[in-house]
Amino acid sequence: MGEPAQVFAPIDRHLLDKLLEAEAPDLESSDERLEKVNGLISKSAYLEAGRAAEALLREGLYDVRLVGPYLLGLFLEGGMAAMPAVFHSLSSTLLRNWEFFGPRERKDVFADGGLRWLLKVLNKHLEHHERLKDETWQRWRSPENREPLEQALALSEEIFSAFSRVMPRNGCEAPFRRLSQWLEGHLQSLPVPAAPEDSQPEPEEEPDEEPRAGAGAGEARRSAHAGGPTLPVSPALAELMRKLAAFDTLVERQDFRRATVVAADVLALLERFDPRVYLPALFSRFFAGLSQHAEEVEPLLQGTESLGFRALDQLYRVDLDAFLEQGDGSNGAEE
Repeated sequence: MGEPAQVFAPIDRHLLDKLLEAEAPDLESSDERLEKVNGLISKSAYLEAGRAAEALLREGLYDVRLVGPYLLGLFLEGGMAAMPAVFHSLSSTLLRNWEFFGPRERKDVFADGGLRWLLKVLNKHLEHHERLKDETWQRWRSPENREPLEQALALSEEIFSAFSRVMPRNGCEAPFRRLSQWLEGHLQSLPVPAAPEDSQPEPEEEPDEEPRAGAGAGEARRSAHAGGPTLPVSPALAELMRKLAAFDTLVERQDFRRATVVAADVLALLERFDPRVYLPALFSRFFAGLSQHAEEVEPLLQGTESLGFRALDQLYRVDLDAFLEQGDGSNGAEE
């Protein structure tokens, strides 16, 4: 009789998303434990390499050369459900814990090589199963994968910007952008989960009157509470709100060291704040209308230096209500 198959515990998904407080000991390139990980990679035994990297990370050996094998192991074991852990780990490694990782010499070079390898293998793996449409692909197509993908993609921009901050000569930006675009496309293609049959959404009351342009903040808040227009919270905005709440909690605890970590992250996000990422629903109708009527709008954009356009532009800026009321139904074309 053959030996029973060895049963492994799931890889711990949280080894890289904790806040480190001390510099990790250096691993020599000749260390047999690191050579074991590299040997498994050379045999394409990626899941085994991930488990070997996990064992070293559990020992506190936070080395950038272990990040790639560990994260690939997470994904191979957990599929799309593991993507939030993969992206959180990348974000924590690059933005919060970078200074504590080893090795001390040529860390950026090792990180660049290891993460480029990870992203290359991930992209090839995703595209391979997409072509095959096999059992793995069918699991990825489950509607339950929508939320994990949204959580992961909410972190994509901060990870992308972090590459150049810690690895000035990095080659990770292009493969990471390719990965993010694939995941975004896959998310859009997923079926929407079916709503429970017995749950009927209650009809929303229509507001008596929309708030006028230029209304004050207090009036806008009163309108919202009275049933005015609302926007869905995007994954990126939800993540930002969690970070702001975390900052408040840490300040209340007087844990200023951790509050400073959060503050640095939020300030960096604000420097590159893109409202299309955080408030996509606000702009979707605008871009849909612009694309639908591009042929009519584009020629008029060439005449933005004319006196008529500049006068309309100034009226639009000083009094939006008057700008709208002035329309005569002639679709804006000059006679």
